[in-house]
Amino acid sequence: MLSIMEDYERRFQKETEELLYQRVPAVLLVGIILIPFFSLLDYVVVREQFTLFFLYRIACSTSLLVLFLIYFTEFGRKRAYGLVTFAYIIAAFTISMMCVKMGGYPSFYYVGVIMVLVTVVILPLNTFQTAMYGAMIYLIYAVPIVLFTSPTAESLKIFFSNSFFFVFFIVITVLQSFEETRVRRRECKLKTELDALAERLSYYAQNLEAEVEKRMKELEESELRYRELYENIIDIVILVDRNSKILMANPRFYDTIGIPEGPKPGLNFMKLVQDQDTFLVERMFDRLPTEQTVKDFQFRIVNHQGSIIDVECNAKCIYKDSSLVGFQMVIRDITVRKKLESDLLDSYKKVQSARNATILGLAKLAEYRDADTGAHLERIREYAKVLAEELAKKPKYVGYITHEYIEDIYNSSILHDIGKVGIPDSILLKPGRLTVEEFEVVKRHSSLGGDALKTVESKIEGQSFLSLGKEIAYYHHEKWDGTGYPKGLKGEEIPLSARIVSLADVYDALTSKRVYKDAFSHEKAKEIILADRGKHFDPDVVDAFIVHEEDFRSIREDTFRDQEPEQVQQLSGA
Repeated sequence: MLSIMEDYERRFQKETEELLYQRVPAVLLVGIILIPFFSLLDYVVVREQFTLFFLYRIACSTSLLVLFLIYFTEFGRKRAYGLVTFAYIIAAFTISMMCVKMGGYPSFYYVGVIMVLVTVVILPLNTFQTAMYGAMIYLIYAVPIVLFTSPTAESLKIFFSNSFFFVFFIVITVLQSFEETRVRRRECKLKTELDALAERLSYYAQNLEAEVEKRMKELEESELRYRELYENIIDIVILVDRNSKILMANPRFYDTIGIPEGPKPGLNFMKLVQDQDTFLVERMFDRLPTEQTVKDFQFRIVNHQGSIIDVECNAKCIYKDSSLVGFQMVIRDITVRKKLESDLLDSYKKVQSARNATILGLAKLAEYRDADTGAHLERIREYAKVLAEELAKKPKYVGYITHEYIEDIYNSSILHDIGKVGIPDSILLKPGRLTVEEFEVVKRHSSLGGDALKTVESKIEGQSFLSLGKEIAYYHHEKWDGTGYPKGLKGEEIPLSARIVSLADVYDALTSKRVYKDAFSHEKAKEIILADRGKHFDPDVVDAFIVHEEDFRSIREDTFRDQEPEQVQQLSGA
């Protein structure tokens, strides 16, 4: 046991180092590419500072490029952790200087520092290291602002708000690091145990194979030697007649079943098979006379103590004078193997669960900036799933809307407004209707969100749910008649995922209370959506909504159970 634990620790440390070596270049490349790329944002948002900020970004990107080149030297490979730490300091300090130039306390460029922090999750860090990185990056952002800019009462509120969201990102990053480290440790431990078990099984299998070969050769010389092999083999070996009655069994069978060794004339093998698998074993016996042999057939048996044992069976027909008299069965206990397979599957499910929870947490941080949204994300993904499942029944979408598509739109729809993190608080949190100019700024959130998800998607091999997330972020404000934004797409030029989320988003906005309006009833929202069928919304999506309008009403009301009764009453149209 001690040896296995030592192997596990060495293996985990080695895997962590290999992950670090693999991911440090990725982190540096992200900084080298994205930091200059965001000059486009500078040009649009702070054009008067564009030249200075461009120089900052080029200097930062050049520094990261130098670190990237150093990394591939012997010196750099041995100091990967120090190089990436220095890279984070450079990137965070560069953006911090931009925040200072933009007034410091009220600057909304703190989002850039948060984006630097988010990339920390790429690295295989433990919880303490991640927390230290988060604290370091925040101090790099906050200290220059405190030292080199003068606050006002209003700007201090904004700085507090920025710091508040920064802390939440740090907490989420630390939780993600904790969960990823825990899962990696669990997987590493299982792999180490599985390798040790495989080594032991290989040893026994090799010995068994050699022993069987030796005994088979000796079988022609001595019946006694055959009996010795038969009684000492590590697998169960039994002979049954055509009615499944056990004619002969080796000692391993009696040990496994838990009954005294000796002839049992009335013992039927089918009585040992678990009830749920009886039909499968009966079919195996039916197949044997035709196929002659059956290999690697799995089922479950129950011993006399009530324990369920997973087994794998190889069976063949036994003939006497050309007549089928019964079957020989070699049965191997695979309970441990099944347990390991189940544990690995559980680990995978936990990784998926942690990923989805982290994505929801990150998406919620963008939504939490708007106090009116409530359980907006949870409702949106439920609405989108209901619509997708209904559309999947239509011949037009058969083969396109698969089970995987429905799962992906459920997970990715919550990212539709992730671009709002790039919209200034002064506009996003304005207590009232927006001016035309302010609305133009808000409209940019679709492009900001789509660009961000596109960048992340490019770092992932193969198809991912972020492909739908990117489409939804870009185009969920497009309209069927071509009057939407940002591209003015029309009809089926708009991706189906965006058309689905568009209706879900509008329904939720109509039935939610805002500072500038009361929540509409379900019936009023339905009336508005029907009026926009073929104008704002895809007719197929509207039809799917009508089929499931009561589901929409239920989903909406369920999220308001804890609110004031009059709010629920208003939502239900009572």
